[in-house]
Amino acid sequence: MILLVFTVATLAALIWPFWQLSGQFGTEPAKQPSRLYGQPRTIQVGSALTAEELAGELDALGYGDAEASGRLIPGSYRRSAGRLEMFRRRLPTLSTDRRGDRSQDRLRFSFQGGAVSLIENANASLRSVALDPPLIASYYGPDLRERRPIGLDELPEDLILSVLAAEDAYFREHSGLSFIGMLRAAWVNFQAKEVRQGGSTLTQQLVKNLYLTHQRTLIRKLREVVLAIFLELRYDNHAILQAYLNEIYWGRSGSIDLMGVGAAAHAYFGKHASQLDLAESALLAGMIQSPGTLSPITHPEAAKSRRDFVLGRLAQLKWVSTDRLERASRRELRVATEPLVIRKAPFFAAAAETEARRRFGVTSLADAGYVLQSTLAIDDQKWAEEAVRWGVASLEKGWEKDRSGVAPLEASLVSVDPQTGNILAYVGGRNFGRSQFDRVVNARRQAGSVFKPIVYAAAYTDRKANPATFLLDERWSMTVDGRTWRPKNSDNKFRGRITTRTALEKSLNVPTARLAQEVGLDRIIGLARDLGIQGRIDPYPALALGAMDVSPLEMATVYATFAAGGMKPSLHRLTKVFDRQSKEIPGTPLDPPRRVLDESTAFVINHVLQGVLDRGTGRGARQQGIEDPLAGKTGTTNSRRDSWFAGYSPDRITLVWVGYDNNSTTRLSGARAALPIWSRFTHRVRPASGYADFEPPEGVVIALIDPTTGALATDRCPQWQEEAFLANFMPRGLCPLHNGWRARPIDQPDDIQVEPQKHPFKRWLQRMNERRKKNRGVN
Repeated sequence: MILLVFTVATLAALIWPFWQLSGQFGTEPAKQPSRLYGQPRTIQVGSALTAEELAGELDALGYGDAEASGRLIPGSYRRSAGRLEMFRRRLPTLSTDRRGDRSQDRLRFSFQGGAVSLIENANASLRSVALDPPLIASYYGPDLRERRPIGLDELPEDLILSVLAAEDAYFREHSGLSFIGMLRAAWVNFQAKEVRQGGSTLTQQLVKNLYLTHQRTLIRKLREVVLAIFLELRYDNHAILQAYLNEIYWGRSGSIDLMGVGAAAHAYFGKHASQLDLAESALLAGMIQSPGTLSPITHPEAAKSRRDFVLGRLAQLKWVSTDRLERASRRELRVATEPLVIRKAPFFAAAAETEARRRFGVTSLADAGYVLQSTLAIDDQKWAEEAVRWGVASLEKGWEKDRSGVAPLEASLVSVDPQTGNILAYVGGRNFGRSQFDRVVNARRQAGSVFKPIVYAAAYTDRKANPATFLLDERWSMTVDGRTWRPKNSDNKFRGRITTRTALEKSLNVPTARLAQEVGLDRIIGLARDLGIQGRIDPYPALALGAMDVSPLEMATVYATFAAGGMKPSLHRLTKVFDRQSKEIPGTPLDPPRRVLDESTAFVINHVLQGVLDRGTGRGARQQGIEDPLAGKTGTTNSRRDSWFAGYSPDRITLVWVGYDNNSTTRLSGARAALPIWSRFTHRVRPASGYADFEPPEGVVIALIDPTTGALATDRCPQWQEEAFLANFMPRGLCPLHNGWRARPIDQPDDIQVEPQKHPFKRWLQRMNERRKKNRGVN
């Protein structure tokens, strides 16, 4: 009796850990990387798009052509003459209880004249629809495993049958072990003189993947057997098969291990696992035995041979009709050649991870299954990266030639929607693989002349000047802390008496420094803080010329505020974050847009900065095809260490910085280095209708002035230009240089009250008339 009790206790002690371990199978969630998605493409009636172009976009999103399978299922499309029908996938943020009615997701597009003429679903005609958001990045754990879990009910029957035929045809009949299967596999392998079948059941393979090592030892095999039996006792075939298909190793894509059929379908065929056809299913099922040597990418002939073997097994088992098997066996291998990309926009993805931690409290994204919706526009990002690569390569072959020993020339670009604060494109450097330092947020560089509009905005706000006010561009100095400071212009020339518009368009230092002293440095610093500059600003006279360190993101915030009419937006990358159960995570809300600059003043600044592209330091943009009424400002710092350009419209602001990380001097300037990159990108992302112009708000008057006097132009002025003024701070008199006897004011807005004309010969004429009357005796 004691021996029996001891034996039972010993067996219980040995078995209990396995029973506990098998119990984890039903509770442990499948790991999968967190994923970052960009803005979805919105298609409207009237969009310039053909059926072929839309099919190409769907291919890039991983949609399959339904012509091959004949079935229109979620994630597929079908094209005919002038039409395209698609079955839109549901976003990963939608919970399962919202996947019932899919009629809204079957969309029909009609095309005419190279544009979308009609969009319909089952219930109505639509004005616009959004496609799937593009995948920007996946956040893997240290083991770099790609997982895309999928329910067994979502998988095509062809895949399930192919896997069972290849690995365990009697899965539904045994209870974890199959001795007949082991003997059969041994006999088949002996006859073929190679390993054609394995003796382990699906349950045993699953146990080995989940809990055990791949060492070939007797102890490991015994553990595998015990755990397989326990799994079969505790869980039904449906749960075990689903876990198997989601956990089995399916090879590698680049440096990423593919775990489960969802990952394999995406990596090898660029599609969702629910879209796999018979030939693809048989190929994947055949790979399970040896994913490395049977990969369709690296060993296509071996993969095709193994696929045909699986199709033959299906024929032996009579699970699939002969005609379908024959069609599948005639199919050539068609696989996706692009490996999985960890991060398509690596600097943005890293910054988004930081924002998720700061705003949403997500401590780690690695293998955590979060879904992050972002502001990134994938096409804009592509052109931004291309423009930066092109720009630095061109500079290294041109202006910076023979300076490769200094350091790699670097650049950053950030493009923002000023109305929402959405970051649309984000490039923190030329090569993330070489340097992960994010120059958009972490680089603090001298601002230079991109700071000057802040000085003029303060002057216009405080009525210290308007665009037609004259400043002196002459030799000038001042004493600061016992030292003499003598600012000079970049070309070492002086122009005498010029307007504030000309001073800002030409980016002249001396008149700007003079104006800053009149406005007050503390006033300028306060406005700079309000507009978005957060770093240290010392109240020294040189701050008017940008002598302080800023990040490109801070300067982008400043110009986004100008573009938004004085409303400061909160620049951000993330809109929503969902956990693995598709529940939205509440985060710290963004600060709402806040007015920091009067709308009228913002318009006047924008109007002046439009002249930078027309007549000033940014006129090179016109030579590169930029014709829209955009505003902008160049910036170049001491010894040309930093080159800047910020250009914008009401609907987009893009800022570019170029320089060396070690702060070396260059031969560059904002116009030479940053402006061409900005122009190339701005031209690529130009809306079909062009960039919007700035609309003058109430409180602004547009008048025509003589640029040589700053007064209202007359019909005798040889030239005049349009100028924006605050309504209560503008010139009233006519041009004194061209104000003759018959001079008249040229067309001006009705609300301008022109002062009476003062004719220079009026008194002389009066005296002459009086003398004539006296001589004639007229009283």
